[in-house]
Amino acid sequence: MELWIVISAMCIVATGAIILGVGRARGGKNAVRADYDLSVYKDQLGELDRDLERGVLNETETSAARTEIERRILTLGDQAAAANTFAARTQTSRLATVLIGVGVSGAALALYLHLGSPHLPNVPYTARNIESEKSAETDRRQAGEMSNLADKLAARLKAEPDNIRGWMLLGRSYLSLNREADALVALKTAYELDPLNAAVIIEYAEALILTDKNRVGEKATSLLERALGADPRNPRARYYLAQGLAQKGNLKGALQGWIDLVAVSPDTAPWLASVGAQITAIAKDLNVDPGTYRPSPAAQTLGKPKPMAPAIAGAPGPSQEDVEAAFQMSAQDRTEMIRSMVQRLADRLKENPDDLAGWRRLLQAYRVLGDDAKAAGVEARIKSMTQ
Repeated sequence: MELWIVISAMCIVATGAIILGVGRARGGKNAVRADYDLSVYKDQLGELDRDLERGVLNETETSAARTEIERRILTLGDQAAAANTFAARTQTSRLATVLIGVGVSGAALALYLHLGSPHLPNVPYTARNIESEKSAETDRRQAGEMSNLADKLAARLKAEPDNIRGWMLLGRSYLSLNREADALVALKTAYELDPLNAAVIIEYAEALILTDKNRVGEKATSLLERALGADPRNPRARYYLAQGLAQKGNLKGALQGWIDLVAVSPDTAPWLASVGAQITAIAKDLNVDPGTYRPSPAAQTLGKPKPMAPAIAGAPGPSQEDVEAAFQMSAQDRTEMIRSMVQRLADRLKENPDDLAGWRRLLQAYRVLGDDAKAAGVEARIKSMTQ
């Protein structure tokens, strides 16, 4: 606000200078000079009469001098009239200048009051969070780069409309850019190309959930059930189906669903801590001991798998499938796309350093990129979190 007060003062000073300039126009000076010259000419006429009486001038010389002085007086009269006219015009110009100056200053102030924020205090430089501003600028730059790469991939898919992995990668990219509507279109396209592929079904269902404020709707539920039928161990399908039951008030069903998820998950699965917290919360609401619940017969039959199952994508980020799909792009675009996605995940982990699943995804991405140094650092971080 203080800045605008200074600017307003500068406008007033500038307007005053213009008005003073107009007020000092030549019209006023010419009027004063004309009065002085007229007085001189009258004195000269009186002096001619005295010179004629003293015999200094004769009649002819006196007449010639008188004629010249009278001519000058007439000329002076014309100049005085012109000066009066100019002075009148100057008064009008002065008024116009004042009105314009006041109008411009007033309009500028009114515009600021309407569009600006005069109620907000100034932020001293020392009070600014410079690191936060730099981080925000970096995020904006990376988002811009990734948006450009996503647009390039979208353009390429127009020529390759049957590229399922390309559509899935595009959908994930749009989700990370918060372009939910575009993500749904891309993932729906992939689903329509291969509606029996469990991985594609899950991606589409998860996009529906994420864009609906994490609500597991009927369409998403139907897709998740189909995905679970095709891949009974799929952790994302099991997790979201249980979440949907909880949202509908079926807490016992949700508790059983998450207990089954634990039963079919590897002991080192990164989502176990999150699922365990859900189980504890639901059991508390039901006032039951979760230890009294056992996995369903179907879950017991499946048992724990030997290989690591795919991670739950709580937030869009680069996965093994993302990286593989990116290899279908040109070398330069592929590298930029992958590194941009990996960097965005790394930045998110700075804000949420306790996200163990996120660190595991970041480790996987660095290994695919061949960045051994960063992979080693992330691996050490994971070990410190799991000890």
